[in-house]
Amino acid sequence: MVDWQSWRKHVGRTIDERGRWYGLGNADGEPLMTLPEPLGDGLAAPEQWMEASDIEFKMPAITPSGELHPAYQKLIGDALDHIDASGRVSVDDAEDFTLLAAWRGHDGEIIRRGGLVVNPNAEDPDNDGVPQTLTIPALNAADVWNTVFAVSWPAAWWAAKPYDKTSDESGLEYSRAWKMARVELAGQSMFTFKEGKAGFVIRRLAQESLDAMMMTQADPDGMRWVDDPFHVVEVPEVDSSPVISLEARDGTLWDTVAAQAKNAGVILGAKMWWPGDKPILCWNQAASTMTPGQVDISPSVGESKRTLSYRSFPHAMVVLTVKEVKNA
Repeated sequence: MVDWQSWRKHVGRTIDERGRWYGLGNADGEPLMTLPEPLGDGLAAPEQWMEASDIEFKMPAITPSGELHPAYQKLIGDALDHIDASGRVSVDDAEDFTLLAAWRGHDGEIIRRGGLVVNPNAEDPDNDGVPQTLTIPALNAADVWNTVFAVSWPAAWWAAKPYDKTSDESGLEYSRAWKMARVELAGQSMFTFKEGKAGFVIRRLAQESLDAMMMTQADPDGMRWVDDPFHVVEVPEVDSSPVISLEARDGTLWDTVAAQAKNAGVILGAKMWWPGDKPILCWNQAASTMTPGQVDISPSVGESKRTLSYRSFPHAMVVLTVKEVKNA
Protein backbone atom coordinates (compact mmCIF):
# COMPACT_ATOMS: atom_id res chain seq x y z
CA MET A 1 0.00 0.00 0.00
CA VAL A 2 1.18 3.50 -0.84
CA ASP A 3 1.41 5.96 2.06
CA TRP A 4 -0.10 8.80 0.05
CA GLN A 5 -0.05 11.27 2.94
CA SER A 6 3.70 10.83 3.44
CA TRP A 7 4.37 11.10 -0.27
CA ARG A 8 2.28 14.27 -0.53
CA LYS A 9 4.26 15.86 2.32
CA HIS A 10 7.56 14.81 0.77
CA VAL A 11 6.60 16.13 -2.67
CA GLY A 12 5.37 19.42 -1.21
CA ARG A 13 8.58 19.87 0.75
CA THR A 14 10.72 19.07 -2.30
CA ILE A 15 8.79 21.59 -4.41
CA ASP A 16 9.31 24.27 -1.75
CA GLU A 17 13.05 23.55 -1.75
CA ARG A 18 13.75 22.89 -5.44
CA GLY A 19 10.77 24.39 -7.27
CA ARG A 20 9.78 21.06 -8.82
CA TRP A 21 9.63 17.39 -7.86
CA TYR A 22 10.51 14.56 -10.23
CA GLY A 23 9.86 10.91 -9.51
CA LEU A 24 9.66 7.41 -10.89
CA GLY A 25 6.41 5.51 -10.45
CA ASN A 26 5.05 2.07 -11.26
CA ALA A 27 2.67 1.33 -14.13
CA ASP A 28 -0.29 2.64 -12.10
CA GLY A 29 1.39 5.99 -11.36
CA GLU A 30 2.20 5.12 -7.73
CA PRO A 31 5.48 6.81 -6.71
CA LEU A 32 8.48 4.55 -6.13
CA MET A 33 11.32 7.04 -5.67
CA THR A 34 12.32 10.69 -5.97
CA LEU A 35 14.69 11.52 -8.82
CA PRO A 36 17.57 14.00 -8.51
CA GLU A 37 17.50 17.41 -10.12
CA PRO A 38 17.70 16.98 -13.90
CA LEU A 39 20.56 17.81 -16.18
CA GLY A 40 19.63 20.61 -18.56
CA ASP A 41 16.13 22.09 -18.68
CA GLY A 42 14.33 19.31 -16.81
CA LEU A 43 10.98 17.99 -17.97
CA ALA A 44 8.87 19.54 -20.74
CA ALA A 45 5.21 18.53 -20.77
CA PRO A 46 3.17 20.47 -23.39
CA GLU A 47 -0.56 20.89 -22.87
CA GLN A 48 -1.62 22.59 -26.11
CA TRP A 49 -3.79 20.99 -28.77
CA MET A 50 -1.99 18.74 -31.25
CA GLU A 51 1.08 18.71 -28.97
CA ALA A 52 0.69 15.45 -27.06
CA SER A 53 4.40 14.91 -27.71
CA ASP A 54 6.84 12.78 -25.78
CA ILE A 55 8.54 14.10 -22.65
CA GLU A 56 12.11 13.42 -21.60
CA PHE A 57 14.13 13.57 -18.39
CA LYS A 58 17.94 13.39 -18.19
CA MET A 59 19.71 12.77 -14.87
CA PRO A 60 23.05 11.59 -13.44
CA ALA A 61 23.26 7.78 -13.40
CA ILE A 62 25.65 7.92 -10.42
CA THR A 63 24.69 9.08 -6.93
CA PRO A 64 26.89 11.57 -5.01
CA SER A 65 28.27 8.60 -3.06
CA GLY A 66 29.49 7.00 -6.30
CA GLU A 67 26.88 4.25 -6.60
CA LEU A 68 24.56 3.54 -9.49
CA HIS A 69 21.29 5.36 -8.93
CA PRO A 70 18.30 3.12 -8.01
CA ALA A 71 16.43 4.50 -11.05
CA TYR A 72 19.17 3.09 -13.30
CA GLN A 73 18.84 -0.28 -11.62
CA LYS A 74 15.03 -0.26 -12.06
CA LEU A 75 14.99 0.89 -15.66
CA ILE A 76 18.20 -0.59 -17.10
CA GLY A 77 19.89 -2.99 -14.69
CA ASP A 78 16.87 -5.16 -13.89
CA ALA A 79 15.94 -5.39 -17.58
CA LEU A 80 19.37 -6.83 -18.38
CA ASP A 81 18.43 -9.89 -16.34
CA HIS A 82 15.62 -10.68 -18.78
CA ILE A 83 17.34 -10.67 -22.18
CA ASP A 84 16.02 -13.39 -24.50
CA ALA A 85 17.93 -15.33 -27.14
CA SER A 86 17.40 -12.58 -29.72
CA GLY A 87 19.02 -9.98 -27.48
CA ARG A 88 15.74 -8.29 -26.61
CA VAL A 89 14.09 -7.82 -23.25
CA SER A 90 11.47 -10.54 -22.76
CA VAL A 91 7.95 -9.13 -23.11
CA ASP A 92 6.72 -11.48 -20.41
CA ASP A 93 9.19 -10.07 -17.88
CA ALA A 94 9.06 -6.40 -18.90
CA GLU A 95 7.91 -4.06 -16.15
CA ASP A 96 6.24 -0.72 -16.89
CA PHE A 97 7.12 2.53 -15.12
CA THR A 98 5.87 6.12 -15.19
CA LEU A 99 7.83 9.36 -15.13
CA LEU A 100 6.23 11.80 -12.70
CA ALA A 101 6.58 15.55 -12.13
CA ALA A 102 4.93 18.09 -9.84
CA TRP A 103 5.10 21.85 -9.21
CA ARG A 104 2.92 24.61 -7.80
CA GLY A 105 0.53 26.51 -10.03
CA HIS A 106 -0.34 30.21 -9.78
CA ASP A 107 -2.97 29.46 -7.13
CA GLY A 108 -0.52 27.50 -4.98
CA GLU A 109 -2.10 24.14 -5.79
CA ILE A 110 0.24 21.36 -6.86
CA ILE A 111 0.08 20.45 -10.56
CA ARG A 112 0.99 16.85 -11.47
CA ARG A 113 2.12 15.55 -14.83
CA GLY A 114 3.64 12.33 -16.09
CA GLY A 115 3.48 9.46 -18.53
CA LEU A 116 4.56 5.91 -19.34
CA VAL A 117 8.33 5.40 -19.65
CA VAL A 118 9.49 4.13 -23.05
CA ASN A 119 13.00 2.99 -24.05
CA PRO A 120 15.18 4.46 -21.27
CA ASN A 121 18.89 4.53 -22.03
CA ALA A 122 22.18 5.21 -20.27
CA GLU A 123 25.25 6.98 -21.68
CA ASP A 124 28.83 5.84 -21.02
CA PRO A 125 31.01 8.48 -22.74
CA ASP A 126 34.25 7.13 -21.23
CA ASN A 127 33.46 3.59 -22.44
CA ASP A 128 34.57 2.17 -19.10
CA GLY A 129 31.36 0.28 -18.32
CA VAL A 130 30.15 2.90 -15.85
CA PRO A 131 27.18 4.93 -17.13
CA GLN A 132 27.31 8.66 -16.42
CA THR A 133 23.84 9.82 -17.45
CA LEU A 134 20.38 8.23 -17.62
CA THR A 135 17.79 9.48 -20.11
CA ILE A 136 14.17 8.63 -19.38
CA PRO A 137 11.80 9.25 -22.33
CA ALA A 138 8.08 8.97 -21.59
CA LEU A 139 4.73 9.47 -23.23
CA ASN A 140 2.79 12.56 -22.21
CA ALA A 141 -0.31 11.71 -20.13
CA ALA A 142 -2.26 13.66 -22.76
CA ASP A 143 -1.41 10.90 -25.22
CA VAL A 144 -4.47 9.09 -23.86
CA TRP A 145 -6.39 11.21 -26.37
CA ASN A 146 -4.34 9.47 -29.08
CA THR A 147 -4.81 5.92 -27.81
CA VAL A 148 -8.53 5.76 -26.94
CA PHE A 149 -11.03 5.25 -29.77
CA ALA A 150 -14.04 7.53 -30.28
CA VAL A 151 -16.46 4.63 -30.03
CA SER A 152 -19.27 4.76 -32.60
CA TRP A 153 -21.49 2.16 -30.93
CA PRO A 154 -20.80 1.93 -27.17
CA ALA A 155 -23.55 -0.69 -26.68
CA ALA A 156 -21.67 -3.14 -28.92
CA TRP A 157 -18.48 -2.68 -26.90
CA TRP A 158 -20.45 -3.12 -23.70
CA ALA A 159 -21.68 -6.52 -24.90
CA ALA A 160 -18.20 -7.71 -25.96
CA LYS A 161 -16.73 -10.55 -23.90
CA PRO A 162 -12.94 -10.63 -23.30
CA TYR A 163 -11.28 -13.91 -24.25
CA ASP A 164 -7.73 -15.28 -24.40
CA LYS A 165 -6.14 -15.40 -27.86
CA THR A 166 -3.22 -17.84 -27.82
CA SER A 167 -2.14 -17.86 -31.49
CA ASP A 168 -2.37 -15.84 -34.68
CA GLU A 169 -4.45 -16.75 -37.74
CA SER A 170 -1.67 -19.00 -39.10
CA GLY A 171 -1.58 -21.02 -35.89
CA LEU A 172 1.68 -19.54 -34.55
CA GLU A 173 1.54 -19.79 -30.76
CA TYR A 174 2.07 -16.63 -28.70
CA SER A 175 4.45 -16.78 -25.72
CA ARG A 176 1.55 -15.60 -23.60
CA ALA A 177 -2.17 -15.23 -24.18
CA TRP A 178 -3.56 -11.86 -25.27
CA LYS A 179 -6.87 -10.52 -24.01
CA MET A 180 -9.11 -9.80 -26.99
CA ALA A 181 -12.75 -8.82 -27.51
CA ARG A 182 -14.87 -8.68 -30.68
CA VAL A 183 -16.79 -5.43 -31.17
CA GLU A 184 -19.16 -4.07 -33.81
CA LEU A 185 -18.89 -0.65 -35.42
CA ALA A 186 -21.85 1.56 -36.27
CA GLY A 187 -22.51 2.18 -39.96
CA GLN A 188 -25.39 4.65 -39.64
CA SER A 189 -24.97 8.34 -38.91
CA MET A 190 -27.94 8.33 -36.56
CA PHE A 191 -25.74 6.42 -34.08
CA THR A 192 -22.52 8.39 -34.58
CA PHE A 193 -23.70 12.01 -34.84
CA LYS A 194 -23.07 14.21 -31.79
CA GLU A 195 -24.25 17.80 -31.33
CA GLY A 196 -24.17 20.24 -28.41
CA LYS A 197 -21.79 22.53 -26.54
CA ALA A 198 -18.25 21.65 -27.53
CA GLY A 199 -17.08 21.02 -23.98
CA PHE A 200 -19.98 18.70 -23.16
CA VAL A 201 -19.90 16.80 -26.46
CA ILE A 202 -16.15 16.14 -26.23
CA ARG A 203 -16.21 15.21 -22.53
CA ARG A 204 -19.20 12.91 -22.98
CA LEU A 205 -17.61 11.18 -25.97
CA ALA A 206 -14.31 10.78 -24.08
CA GLN A 207 -15.92 9.32 -20.94
CA GLU A 208 -18.26 6.95 -22.78
CA SER A 209 -15.38 5.81 -25.00
CA LEU A 210 -13.18 5.18 -21.98
CA ASP A 211 -16.00 3.21 -20.34
CA ALA A 212 -16.60 1.14 -23.48
CA MET A 213 -12.94 0.30 -24.04
CA MET A 214 -12.36 -0.58 -20.38
CA MET A 215 -15.41 -2.87 -20.46
CA THR A 216 -13.69 -5.02 -23.11
CA GLN A 217 -10.58 -5.56 -20.95
CA ALA A 218 -10.19 -7.71 -17.85
CA ASP A 219 -7.55 -8.57 -15.25
CA PRO A 220 -6.37 -12.19 -14.91
CA ASP A 221 -8.87 -12.64 -12.07
CA GLY A 222 -11.71 -11.63 -14.40
CA MET A 223 -12.35 -8.12 -13.04
CA ARG A 224 -13.31 -5.77 -15.86
CA TRP A 225 -11.17 -2.65 -16.03
CA VAL A 226 -14.28 -0.49 -16.03
CA ASP A 227 -14.91 -1.59 -12.41
CA ASP A 228 -11.57 -0.13 -11.28
CA PRO A 229 -10.74 2.67 -13.73
CA PHE A 230 -7.49 4.61 -13.76
CA HIS A 231 -8.79 7.32 -16.14
CA VAL A 232 -11.62 9.82 -15.71
CA VAL A 233 -12.88 12.93 -17.51
CA GLU A 234 -13.12 16.15 -15.47
CA VAL A 235 -16.22 18.33 -15.93
CA PRO A 236 -16.28 22.07 -15.07
CA GLU A 237 -19.14 23.67 -13.16
CA VAL A 238 -19.83 26.03 -16.08
CA ASP A 239 -19.63 25.23 -19.80
CA SER A 240 -19.82 28.32 -22.02
CA SER A 241 -18.28 26.74 -25.12
CA PRO A 242 -20.00 27.13 -28.53
CA VAL A 243 -22.18 24.45 -30.13
CA ILE A 244 -20.47 21.96 -32.44
CA SER A 245 -21.38 18.85 -34.42
CA LEU A 246 -19.11 15.85 -34.92
CA GLU A 247 -19.23 12.17 -35.77
CA ALA A 248 -17.67 9.32 -33.81
CA ARG A 249 -16.31 6.89 -36.41
CA ASP A 250 -13.98 4.77 -34.25
CA GLY A 251 -10.87 6.83 -34.98
CA THR A 252 -8.86 8.08 -32.02
CA LEU A 253 -10.43 10.67 -29.77
CA TRP A 254 -7.71 13.12 -30.83
CA ASP A 255 -8.33 12.70 -34.55
CA THR A 256 -12.09 12.90 -34.00
CA VAL A 257 -12.27 16.06 -31.88
CA ALA A 258 -8.99 18.01 -32.15
CA ALA A 259 -9.98 20.25 -35.08
CA GLN A 260 -13.42 20.99 -33.61
CA ALA A 261 -11.87 21.66 -30.22
CA LYS A 262 -9.44 24.18 -31.69
CA ASN A 263 -12.20 25.96 -33.63
CA ALA A 264 -14.36 26.07 -30.49
CA GLY A 265 -11.54 27.50 -28.37
CA VAL A 266 -11.03 24.54 -26.04
CA ILE A 267 -7.78 22.78 -25.14
CA LEU A 268 -7.48 19.01 -24.73
CA GLY A 269 -5.16 17.95 -21.94
CA ALA A 270 -4.51 15.51 -19.14
CA LYS A 271 -3.07 15.60 -15.63
CA MET A 272 -2.17 13.22 -12.85
CA TRP A 273 -4.26 13.06 -9.66
CA TRP A 274 -3.28 11.58 -6.29
CA PRO A 275 -5.44 10.58 -3.31
CA GLY A 276 -5.66 13.66 -1.09
CA ASP A 277 -5.82 16.11 -4.00
CA LYS A 278 -8.99 18.13 -4.48
CA PRO A 279 -11.96 15.92 -5.50
CA ILE A 280 -12.71 15.79 -9.22
CA LEU A 281 -16.07 16.89 -10.63
CA CYS A 282 -17.00 13.98 -12.90
CA TRP A 283 -19.75 11.56 -13.83
CA ASN A 284 -20.33 8.61 -11.55
CA GLN A 285 -18.32 5.52 -12.36
CA ALA A 286 -19.74 3.03 -14.83
CA ALA A 287 -19.86 -0.61 -13.73
CA SER A 288 -19.87 -3.91 -15.60
CA THR A 289 -23.25 -4.70 -14.02
CA MET A 290 -24.89 -1.70 -15.76
CA THR A 291 -26.81 -1.98 -19.02
CA PRO A 292 -25.74 0.04 -22.08
CA GLY A 293 -28.70 2.35 -21.49
CA GLN A 294 -27.56 3.05 -17.94
CA VAL A 295 -24.06 3.93 -19.12
CA ASP A 296 -25.34 6.53 -21.62
CA ILE A 297 -24.55 10.01 -20.26
CA SER A 298 -27.18 11.74 -22.42
CA PRO A 299 -29.80 9.21 -23.55
CA SER A 300 -32.28 10.11 -26.28
CA VAL A 301 -35.16 8.90 -24.09
CA GLY A 302 -35.50 9.08 -20.31
CA GLU A 303 -33.17 10.44 -17.65
CA SER A 304 -29.49 9.62 -17.43
CA LYS A 305 -28.25 7.35 -14.65
CA ARG A 306 -24.88 9.12 -14.76
CA THR A 307 -24.78 11.89 -12.18
CA LEU A 308 -22.21 14.64 -11.66
CA SER A 309 -20.54 15.14 -8.29
CA TYR A 310 -17.13 15.72 -6.74
CA ARG A 311 -15.36 12.38 -6.34
CA SER A 312 -12.10 11.02 -4.97
CA PHE A 313 -10.38 7.74 -5.75
CA PRO A 314 -8.26 5.25 -3.76
CA HIS A 315 -5.34 5.33 -6.21
CA ALA A 316 -3.60 7.57 -8.74
CA MET A 317 -5.67 8.66 -11.74
CA VAL A 318 -5.09 10.17 -15.17
CA VAL A 319 -7.62 12.99 -15.54
CA LEU A 320 -8.61 14.07 -19.05
CA THR A 321 -9.44 17.78 -19.30
CA VAL A 322 -11.20 19.99 -21.84
CA LYS A 323 -10.51 23.61 -20.91
CA GLU A 324 -11.93 26.72 -22.47
CA VAL A 325 -9.44 29.33 -23.70
CA LYS A 326 -10.18 32.64 -22.05
CA ASN A 327 -10.91 35.47 -24.49
CA ALA A 328 -10.56 33.06 -27.41
